[in-house]
Amino acid sequence: MSSQSITPRPLPLWLKAGASAFALWHLGAIALLAIGAPSGPWMHPKFGYVQADGPRFAAVVNNGLTYPIYLDPLRMSHNYHFETNRLQQPGAYFEVHLKTELGQVTTLKFPDDKANPWVRHRQGVLAKALAQDLPPMQRGTQKIAPIGQEEEKTVEIWESQPDGTARLVKVSENKAQDMQAARPAPMSKVLAQSYMKYLCREHKAVSAELIRVTQPQPIPTPLFLPGAIPAEDFNMFKNSFGEYRRE
Repeated sequence: MSSQSITPRPLPLWLKAGASAFALWHLGAIALLAIGAPSGPWMHPKFGYVQADGPRFAAVVNNGLTYPIYLDPLRMSHNYHFETNRLQQPGAYFEVHLKTELGQVTTLKFPDDKANPWVRHRQGVLAKALAQDLPPMQRGTQKIAPIGQEEEKTVEIWESQPDGTARLVKVSENKAQDMQAARPAPMSKVLAQSYMKYLCREHKAVSAELIRVTQPQPIPTPLFLPGAIPAEDFNMFKNSFGEYRRE
């Protein structure tokens, strides 16, 4: 018996039109979410670097239609603007100096160029988290301690040392306001201490010192000005989170 070829029935026109309309709706909703996201920072002649809002029509459609009734229930709320798109953040990596009981010092660099891409990515995320400094404290009303007593509340700030490395020092809030120095974020200090503790345990070291190296992103404005770009715009800065000693 010869086999007969069975010709598949074509899809109904209404089904093809409906599937095409749904695909256009889905792609359009995602595109509007990406278009309506804030962009920047952009250089403003009066206010410095500012974030720019997305087009008005995209915000209206996102907030009133596509996001609340479609994208949010599907948990598709990412606007495809990633951390790597924020060029104002400084480039960062860090080194950890491990010391053994015999006094031998080993230096580890992170992100590790020899690590696989997944591990190197996570190390890069940690490096950027260590570079989240707080701005200097604003000058305001200074607290005056009672006669014969010293100010109790202190803060840690970055203070530059003769070797070019900034280190953490504790000063009073009043002095921190006068010095106008940057401060490490509390989470950055927690991450640094935790990672040094982990490395000491893994490498059988007695102490560790974490040094963060950052380079601010150069702004494009000097490209439009006469003369050469100052070499100081490409300086790299070292900040030490102090030494951790294994108990």
